[in-house]
Amino acid sequence: MTSEIAIWRDGGVQVLRLARPEKKNALTGAMYRALCDAIEAADADNSIAAHIITGSGGVFTAGNDIADFLATSKGTGDLSKDVVRFIRLLPVVKKPLIAAVDGNAIGIGTTMLFHCDLVYAAPDAMFATPFLDLGVTPEAASSLLICLLY
Repeated sequence: MTSEIAIWRDGGVQVLRLARPEKKNALTGAMYRALCDAIEAADADNSIAAHIITGSGGVFTAGNDIADFLATSKGTGDLSKDVVRFIRLLPVVKKPLIAAVDGNAIGIGTTMLFHCDLVYAAPDAMFATPFLDLGVTPEAASSLLICLLY
């Protein structure tokens, strides 16, 4: 686990709060692992009925931590296994997945919302998918999913 994901239960609901506001909740490999571990454990727990993912500090998430991406590209890190695990988990979560979005939801922050059963968005929520601007391919079928919405 990591201190950058606060995890608690409120009755039959597991709450997963991205808790890295000083970096706008940018996701690291450790954060992906913690999210996956918590979701998988709660999916197997009959006392949990739903998952809620939320941000902190007025931001849902700025997306992936660029430092982790750079380390992976230089061969000094391995973010890919954690990201792939999370992306493969999203469409098969057994229990309702709810997101509460306040502020920015960038990149994977927007993509994961396409896999949620319900998304609550604050009036100031902003969604962006800067994949093309960054020269990367959109993940988790987000290009297809957004087309299906319209």
